[in-house]
Amino acid sequence: MRRRFWAAAVSGLIWVLALVACSGRAVVGVEQSGEGAVGPQEIKNATEVVRFDPASLPASGDAVPGACVESATVPGTYRCDLEAGGAAEPCFALGGTRLLCSPNPTAGTYVALVSPTNTLPSVAPSSPDRAVEFFVELDSGTTCGIRTGPEPVIIGGVAARYDCSEPYAYILEGGQLTLDKSAPLWVAAVYTLDPATGESSGKTPADVRRVWVP
Repeated sequence: MRRRFWAAAVSGLIWVLALVACSGRAVVGVEQSGEGAVGPQEIKNATEVVRFDPASLPASGDAVPGACVESATVPGTYRCDLEAGGAAEPCFALGGTRLLCSPNPTAGTYVALVSPTNTLPSVAPSSPDRAVEFFVELDSGTTCGIRTGPEPVIIGGVAARYDCSEPYAYILEGGQLTLDKSAPLWVAAVYTLDPATGESSGKTPADVRRVWVP
C-alpha cells in the first residue's frame, strides 16, 4: 500500500513538472481541496514579461534609409543611424529588408521603419539573464520607453533610464532604483520633475503591469 502511495505521488509530481515545461508559466504551489490536488496555480497579480514580436505591429509606409548595428543598450536588437539625421533604437528586424524601431506595444505604433543600407550583422536573441526591458507599462496606464538619446536627464545625480508618457516623468538607472523585482509584482520608482525648477520632490512607487523584452 505504501509503495503504491509513493508511486502515485511521484507520478503526480512528474505530471506537474511536465505541464510547467510545456506551458512556460510559473507555478507557486498546488491548491488543495477535499478532492485532492487540482493542479498547478499561476502567480496572480504578478508583472507580465512579454517577448516582443515585431510582426505583431502593422508596418506600413516607406522605410527610411539608415546604417544599422547591434544595439549596446538593448541586447538582441539594433541601433540605426538614419541618413536624414538622428538615430532610432531599439530596432527589430522584419525579415531582411526592414527594421521596426522604437515600438510602443500598447499603442501598436512605432517611431520609424528603416531600410538598412548595410548588411545587418547577426544578432542573437537575448538570453533571460541579459534581457533588457525596453518598454514598461504601469498599473496606472502610464507607459515608459527606454532612453537611447544622446542628451541625459539627471535627477539627484542619477541618469534617467526611461522616459514616461506622463509629462516630465522618468524611471531612473540603477538596479532596484529602476525596477524592484524582489516580488512577483515589480515596482518602479517614478520621478516627476517640476518644469519650473527642474527639481523632483522624490520618487513615487508604481506597480508594473507589463514589460516587454526582445
